[in-house]
Amino acid sequence: GEGNRSPAFAVWAHRDIGRADSGEGLLQRIQIVKGWVGDDGSFHQAVFDVAGDAENGAGVDDQTCEPVGPGADQLCAVWRDPGFDPGRSAVYYARIVENPSCRWSTHQCLALPEAERPDGCSDPRISKTVQERAWTSPIWVEPSS
Repeated sequence: GEGNRSPAFAVWAHRDIGRADSGEGLLQRIQIVKGWVGDDGSFHQAVFDVAGDAENGAGVDDQTCEPVGPGADQLCAVWRDPGFDPGRSAVYYARIVENPSCRWSTHQCLALPEAERPDGCSDPRISKTVQERAWTSPIWVEPSS
């Protein structure tokens, strides 16, 4: 019946307009994250890319913080869970991933003359870049009775 159909999720995201002047904030992809408890009693998770492209070739020059490569001002999709089980509870949320950008500390380091930069600016354990994310509230799907 109708209660056995996989729910449809419509997702739409727009880049952060506040970051447009710097060239940062372009969107790379939208993902749907699904969680459920399996027959073994443990929590399982699956991540589905539903819009955009994780391999879009975007990056950032960590010496100048200039973004490189393509990205999207906005992304949208309608997605249905290919493994939907109407007899099992599940939780879903959307996660929006931006193209890589410089970490806040990299911006600060580059603003200093090279001779005045603290050791942390060249510490290989501190990543120079990040991929900012946003996510939605969860949507819970309960078994049909």
